Formats: sequence, C-alpha cells, structure tokens
Amino acid sequence: MSANVEVVNGTNSTNGLVMEYEETITIEKDVRMNKLDSIKELLDDVEDQIEQVRAQAEQIIEEKEDIHTTLDMLSNQEQLEGFSEVDREEVMVMVDRLNNRLNSVNVNVSTVRSSSQQDSLHSVNKAIDTLILQIQTDTLQAQLMCSQFLSATGTEIDHPSDVKFEQHLLGCTAEDQKCVKKRLLGLLDHIKVLAGNCITETD
Repeated sequence: MSANVEVVNGTNSTNGLVMEYEETITIEKDVRMNKLDSIKELLDDVEDQIEQVRAQAEQIIEEKEDIHTTLDMLSNQEQLEGFSEVDREEVMVMVDRLNNRLNSVNVNVSTVRSSSQQDSLHSVNKAIDTLILQIQTDTLQAQLMCSQFLSATGTEIDHPSDVKFEQHLLGCTAEDQKCVKKRLLGLLDHIKVLAGNCITETD
C-alpha cells in the first residue's frame, strides 16, 4: 500500500517538473518574441529616418541644380548684352567664384538602376544639357523645348510631348522620372523670367 502511494507521489512530482519546464520555455519564447518585435519596431523607425535623410539630400541636390542653372543663365550673352567688357568680366569672375564654391558641396543619393535604366537616364540628362545650352542662345526656342519635355513627363501643359525624350524618360526609374520633372519645372520658371526680360527690353 505504501509502495503505491510513493509511485503516485513520484508521478505527481514528475508531472509538476514537466509543467514547470514547459512554462519556463513558454516564458522564454514570449521574451524572445517581445524582443524581436521591439527590434523590428526600431528598424522600422530607422527606415523612416533613412527615407527622411534621402528626401533632404534630394532636396539639397535639386537646390544645387537650380543654383547652377541660375548662374548659367546669368552668364549668358543675352543677360550681359549692353554691359561694358569690364562689367562682363566682373560678372563672369563672380559667377566662376560662386560655381566653385557651390561645387564644393557634394551630396550623393544612390538609386539602384539596371543598365538599361542608366542608359535611359544618360539620354535624358543629355537632352536637358542641350536644353540648357539652348537657353543661352534662344530663350523662346528653349521655352518650347522645355514645354515639350515637360509634356512627356505627364505635366498638363498645352504642348505636344517630345516623343524621343518621352521614350528615354519611360526607361528611367520612377524616382528619376520624378526628379527630372522637378528639374524641368525649375528650368521653365527660369526661362519664363528670361523671356519676360527680353520682351521688356524689346518694348
């Protein structure tokens, strides 16, 4: 009789140890899950911060490009027409100094691109470089070209799009397309100012 009691007590003791062991494992698992959730939440916060930094860097790059465009326009022959050679030289010296200072600011935001997307972006940038040169020689023609480029970006503007430019643009990443559109809008604003000045001087 007493032997049976010992067996029962032994069984109860073993069951208690098993339950305690299982509870310990459950608690440890919950702790690990809570820690993992905390790490994931922190990583989500870090990702948000990274996107903010990228957005700020892209904004700086756009501002830098706008300043470059302004300096290019201020140094073109149309703007300096009527000034003496000494005054033109003084302006060019100031433009060179400001360009050098601006170029000392380097901000890069890398975008993952395939080889075809890189080729498309190169073609788009080449077309925009041609536009900038056109601004320095023929403001009205540059305005037409810029409007056609903008139409290719989907901007609601009363001009047909440049088909070739549009094809190259569609081959770019969505992020690059967005940047190109902003850049063209800034260029168009500068062109309109120059065109307005030309009309005023003519009148």
